Amino acid sequence: MKPILLATDGSPSAETATREAIDLACAFETPLVVVSVAQIVFPPYAGYYGYSEIAVDFHRRETEQVTRILTETKERASVAGVACETVALEGLAGDEICRTARERSPRLVVMGAHGWGRIGRLLHGSVSTHVLHHAPCPVLVVLGEEAEQADGITTGANGTTRARVAEGSTPG
Repeated sequence: MKPILLATDGSPSAETATREAIDLACAFETPLVVVSVAQIVFPPYAGYYGYSEIAVDFHRRETEQVTRILTETKERASVAGVACETVALEGLAGDEICRTARERSPRLVVMGAHGWGRIGRLLHGSVSTHVLHHAPCPVLVVLGEEAEQADGITTGANGTTRARVAEGSTPG
């Protein structure tokens, strides 16, 4: 049975996606594979005094955060009666999520979006946009409570979004 792949970073938008992924796994009676990525970032000033200690500390904190997120998510899935496997990854989040999706062949990837808008995406990049364009399967992007949205798009209480159908057209 194909699992649902949840990609989470522990952020508020990822929290909304986690609830949605667990609900979907329950509804489809399918297992959940949860991934979280420790991003390894090396600034260009690597030659400065003390850099190696900073890099080691940053890596340790990222790894601890990923472990905590995966443990908490697995516990929540277990309480909901969902079989859950966790996978800790390292690297660029979008690339690692897509690589795992290719390896695991999930039914669906579920992930949150910060909803930063155009300027925020330009400055920070967008993992969800990368995954939407490169994943080998459908991707459900769940907007968080604070997400900035285009006109005509509304967010439900569970974080799902609905777009208003253009006047004179019918959905479907």
